[in-house]
Amino acid sequence: MAASTTVWADDGDSSGFLSNLWGRTTFNGLLRNDTGFRTTGFQNYNNQGNAPFQHVDVPRQAYVPPALSSQLLGIQLLPQATNWNVPIPNSAGLIHTNDTVRRDNFVPGSDPYLNYQEYRASGEMNVSFTDSFRLNIQARAVFDPGIYNSFDAKDVANIQGGIDGGGGNRYADTGKAQYFQSLGRNGGKLNPTEFAGRQYLIDFPTALLEYKSGPYNIRFGMQQIAWGQAIFFQSFDVPDGLDFRRHLVLDRAIEEFSDKRVPALALRGTIQASDAIIVDGYVQKFQPSVLPNPNTPYNVIPSQFYKPLDNYFTGDNDTRLSYGIRMKADYGNWGYSALAGSRINPLGVFSWAESGINKGLTGTNPDGSRYGNLLGAAVETAYAAKLGPDSPLCAGNLYNPTTCRLYSNLGEALSHTPFTVGPAGVYSNKEYFGGAGSVRLDATKTVNTAIDEFAALRDVYASHVDDNREASNLLNTFFLASDGSLRGNVQRDYFREEVFGLGGSYVIETENAASFWNQFIVNVEAQYTPNRRLTDTGLGRGGDKTDEYIITVVGERWYRFTPAFPAAYLAFEYQHRSATDIVGLNLKGYGANSGTFGVSDPVGLQGNDYSGLRSPKGLTDVGANYLVFAGFLPAPNRKFVLEWAFLYDVQGGLLAQPLLKWNPGNNISVDFFYNYVNGHLYGNPTNNVVRAISFADEANIRIGYQF
Repeated sequence: MAASTTVWADDGDSSGFLSNLWGRTTFNGLLRNDTGFRTTGFQNYNNQGNAPFQHVDVPRQAYVPPALSSQLLGIQLLPQATNWNVPIPNSAGLIHTNDTVRRDNFVPGSDPYLNYQEYRASGEMNVSFTDSFRLNIQARAVFDPGIYNSFDAKDVANIQGGIDGGGGNRYADTGKAQYFQSLGRNGGKLNPTEFAGRQYLIDFPTALLEYKSGPYNIRFGMQQIAWGQAIFFQSFDVPDGLDFRRHLVLDRAIEEFSDKRVPALALRGTIQASDAIIVDGYVQKFQPSVLPNPNTPYNVIPSQFYKPLDNYFTGDNDTRLSYGIRMKADYGNWGYSALAGSRINPLGVFSWAESGINKGLTGTNPDGSRYGNLLGAAVETAYAAKLGPDSPLCAGNLYNPTTCRLYSNLGEALSHTPFTVGPAGVYSNKEYFGGAGSVRLDATKTVNTAIDEFAALRDVYASHVDDNREASNLLNTFFLASDGSLRGNVQRDYFREEVFGLGGSYVIETENAASFWNQFIVNVEAQYTPNRRLTDTGLGRGGDKTDEYIITVVGERWYRFTPAFPAAYLAFEYQHRSATDIVGLNLKGYGANSGTFGVSDPVGLQGNDYSGLRSPKGLTDVGANYLVFAGFLPAPNRKFVLEWAFLYDVQGGLLAQPLLKWNPGNNISVDFFYNYVNGHLYGNPTNNVVRAISFADEANIRIGYQF
C-alpha cells in the first residue's frame, strides 16, 4: 500500500522530491504461523530418539586385528590372523570381548508430538525512483520456539567422555539442536546477509536495484533466479541452491521452491531481442544449498555423525562465481529454449574428514569418573608399545605400522582419522550398515575408503576388509574397544560443473473447443552435465565423476469441468534421471540395507545372519523415474481452493499432499494440508527416494495475515 505523501512535505523538501519519492514507495507484509503435527508412531530416524536399533538388542563380538596379531619385537601378542574372522574369546571375565548392546541404554529417546512449529514475519518495500529505476527489498524473520522433545548432548556428558564439539559449529558445542545457524568450517556464515541463532533467522530473500528501459532489464543485488517452473523437479532451475531448514521439501509443493531458493549476490540481465525471443543471463556469487542441522525435525544426515565440516570458506568457494545464459523463443504454437551455464554444484560432495579431536579409548568424564574398558586399555597399551615416531627405525621407508606408531598416543592418532570416541554414535555393525544404506552409501566401501585414505587408521590396527562379514567384524571390534560407540566425521566440498539444456513446447489446438486437449501445453526439457561430481558411495575424496542427463516432460492445462466452477489448473509431469535422484544423491548407492522403518527388528538385518548385510546394487542401469500430478480448483465463490500434489517414484514411493485453502476475508488465509509419505509401497524401500522422508506423515496448518 502507498503511504501518504504529506508526511514528507516539509520545509526541507521545497522541490517535492521526497514527497514524490514517498508516493512512489509501497510496503506490504505478512504474518504467518506454520504448524505440523506428527501422525505416525515414530519420529525422524536420522535423529537420536529414533535412530536405527535404538530399541533393539544387537550382539557384538570382537575379532583379532590382523595387524595386531603379528609379532611385535619378536613376541606373538595374539593368535595369527590374516583376515577379520578370528574371534577373541572372553578372558576369564577380565576382558569382555562380546556383549549385547542396545542404544537406549545409553541414549535417551524422545517423542515429539510436533514436527514443525514456526512463526514468521516478512515484509517488502518497493521504491520507484523513476519509471525505469527501482529498489526492491524483501526481509524475512523466522522464529522456532523449540518445543520439540529433542536430544541434548549434555544428557550424555558423562558417558565415554561426552560428545566433543571439535570446532566447526558442530552441535555438541551447544548441547541442543541448532535450528537455523549454518556456519562453515571456520565459523563464517554460509549466507553473509542472514542473521541466525539457535531459534531465529533473519534474512533478505531480495535486496536489489532494477533498471528497465525498452527491451532491457538489469537487476543487481541479492536475488533469487527462477528458471524452472516444474513442481518437485529442477531440470532448468539451475542457478540457485535450496535452503532445506524450513520444512525441508514438505511445504506447499505447488509453490515450486519459491520459499526455498538460496538468495545470492548477482548481476542479471534480460533482453527482449524481438517479440518472440528473450535472452536472460546472470553472473552470481556462489552460495551453497543449506541442509538441516542434526537433531532438528527434518534432519537428513544421521546424527550419529557430527555435523559435516563445510569447506565453503576453507576451499575459497566464497569467492567463486557461477554464470549462465538462457534463450526462449516462441513461434506460433511452438516454443524453444536453451541454456548453458557454469556453476558450482550447490549440494556439494561429502567425504570422510579428519576429526581433529584428540581422545583415546580410555579417559576421564567431566564428572571425574573414568570411562573405558580393559579391551580398550589393551589396545592403547599395544599402541604405546610400538616404537615412537622419533625412533630412527621408524623413519622414512623403514616405517612399518606393525612395529612403529605415527603419533605419540592413540588419542592423537584417532584425531587424524574420521572416527571419534563418544556416546550417541554408532554402536554396532548393524546400525552402521543400516545408517549407511539410509543415506545411499556402501557400508563396506566406506570402511575400506577410510582405511585407504587415512594412514592413522592403519596405524591403530585397522586393515582392509574383503566382504561385508569382515567389515562387520572390524566395526564391532572397534565399537567394543571404545566401550560404547564411535562418531563419524565428514566434510563437504564443492566442484564446478558445466550444464547444458534444450527445451521445446507445443500448444495443442483441436477443432472441438470443448475438448480436454484443446490448449493443452506440452513442454519437454533436457539437461546434460558432463563430469558431474557426486558423493562417492564410499565417501572417497573428490567424489564420483560421471556424465548425467535429465529429461522432464510437463503437460499442463486450464480446464473447466463444469460452468458452475472456475477453471482448474492441471499439471502432469514425468522425469527421468540417469545418475542422481531428485535431491542429487548418487543412484549407485541405492538398494542397500536401511533398517529405518521404526520396527523392532529392522528389515534385512535380523538376528546374527550376516547375509542380511546388503551392499547397494545401484539404479544406474534403469535410472530414477518420477511421475507428478498436481493442480488446484477454486470454489465458485473463491473462498475455498482445493489443491493437490502427488509425487510417485516408480520404484515404490509416494508423497501425496492434498490441501484446502480457505480465504475467510480481511486479508486472512488458512491452509490445511496433509503430507502422506509412503516409501515402502512395494519392492526394496531403499530403491526409492521417498523412503528417505517416510517419517514425515503429518497434518499441517498455515495461518497468514497479509497487510
